[in-house]
Amino acid sequence: MVNGKIGVFFADDHAMIREGLVELVNRHSDLTVVGQCGDGMSVLDQVGKVNPDVAVLDITMPGLNGLDCCRELTRRDKNLGVLILTIHEDEEFIARAIEYGASGYVLKESAAEQLVEAIRAVGRGELYLGPGISRSVLDRVANGGEDAYDLLTTRERQVLQLIAEGKTNRQVAQALELAVKTVDTHRMRLMHKLNIHDQTTLVKFAVRKGLVSLD
Repeated sequence: MVNGKIGVFFADDHAMIREGLVELVNRHSDLTVVGQCGDGMSVLDQVGKVNPDVAVLDITMPGLNGLDCCRELTRRDKNLGVLILTIHEDEEFIARAIEYGASGYVLKESAAEQLVEAIRAVGRGELYLGPGISRSVLDRVANGGEDAYDLLTTRERQVLQLIAEGKTNRQVAQALELAVKTVDTHRMRLMHKLNIHDQTTLVKFAVRKGLVSLD
């Protein structure tokens, strides 16, 4: 809490959407925006610095997608509430968000009406699923089997996403501040874990997982 208010952090790569959400939240006396960013690579560092009560994350972001940000953030801080705010309504995304520790999931088309209510609920430690999201997805989480993607480390997920975004190994190394040889190693390991052996199939896998968009 910040002076008795729920501290909120926003991560969305569309600046206009992000600014609109910030303005919406700041109208309410019990909420305050403590930080924001536009790419997944910055989320982990910035959230650690401002310590919000609730992090509101888009899924499709450059560098590291919102679901993997959620997974890492909730591992680091069990008290942080994560709310996914996205256009993705497929149950696979919802189930994965909950498996990764998200406490809420809201579609952007409902954001204006539901966002504040969702932030308050997540801030209280409750689970919030917005309109249009079937609670049967909880059964899918309970009964879900292992996904090869779940075997990847956070670093391997970063490398996978950056490769799928079209970056070369050298560019990935620069973005993650690693040696090119280290990136090569991560790449080989993640492809082995996923049983993928070529770039095209790797990109298709990333698109299917919502890590990158074809837009």
